[in-house]
Amino acid sequence: MKKLNLLVLTALTLLLLWAAREISWKQTLQIASSARVEYLLLAVAITVVRFLVWCAKWQLLVKQIAGGVSSVHLLAILLAGLFVSTSTPGAQVGGEPLRAYYLAREAGIKKSAAMATVMLDKAGNYAAFSVFSVISVLLLWPLLQMPRLFKLAGELLLVLLLLVLISSVLLRRGSSHAGVLRFVYHLPFLQVLRRKFSSYAAFEEFLSSRVELFLGTLHQISGRRDVLAANLLLSFAMWSTSYLKTYLVFMALGVDASLLQVTVVKTVAILAGMVSFLPGGVGATEAVMVALFAATGIEGSAALAGIILSRAIYYSFALGVGYACLLWLRLSYTR
Repeated sequence: MKKLNLLVLTALTLLLLWAAREISWKQTLQIASSARVEYLLLAVAITVVRFLVWCAKWQLLVKQIAGGVSSVHLLAILLAGLFVSTSTPGAQVGGEPLRAYYLAREAGIKKSAAMATVMLDKAGNYAAFSVFSVISVLLLWPLLQMPRLFKLAGELLLVLLLLVLISSVLLRRGSSHAGVLRFVYHLPFLQVLRRKFSSYAAFEEFLSSRVELFLGTLHQISGRRDVLAANLLLSFAMWSTSYLKTYLVFMALGVDASLLQVTVVKTVAILAGMVSFLPGGVGATEAVMVALFAATGIEGSAALAGIILSRAIYYSFALGVGYACLLWLRLSYTR
């Protein structure tokens, strides 16, 4: 994995250096300062809609196992989880346990059942994003306005990533689940965990009961095909608002970019952020967006200005509002 990360980081660095050759920070600030406020306000409004849609689709799943959870509390839990996910390295996965913890307390259910709703919600997001990803990767190469050598290098990198992913899946299938679990239980620094159980058998029984509850909840909700279909449709709508927000920012700057172009570039950039170990993909996502927008015909300084404003809107919710929600939840449940 370290070699793969180094390879990806090298490729991203070369791509960014190629794009940075025409970027002027002074011009970038001038372009950003000339943005039309009405379009920026629309971008903020569409971001609010995104989180409301996300909350609604999660609430559809929660209603299948628990009632009486207010939309306000659920939205606060969602944004608090987003703050943790954005603040942790990798593909934004750190906030799920927090969401499950506060949902369990709010709804009065087991954390395993709450986690099942979170995972189904995330599965819908990944399913929709996977469709966008496949389409975007296929459409990216015709949009690129760069030397054939760079295109060939990108194609080889994608093939290499695919081979590594396939190999890792095959290797994991050969591992013993029970052996891994026993190894984790006996790790020297997990003495606190072992003190809570009289033996390994008790620990395994406890874990099995929680996994059984988790799988049972998944099976219960999975039987509602109408709910899963609605969840998937709302996932597509949620991602669409994300692309529309960035498109509105470019419109505010007077940048001639199509919605298709924005969708393709942003999707590939998010993929790059997912394979990085930077918190929330910060840096990698923005770097790839700058490089790809420049490679698809948008002037570098204009592309950078649009990305800065677009990401500023997102991070104001993910980090600013998300952190405020986390503090509010902590105060609410410690009274």
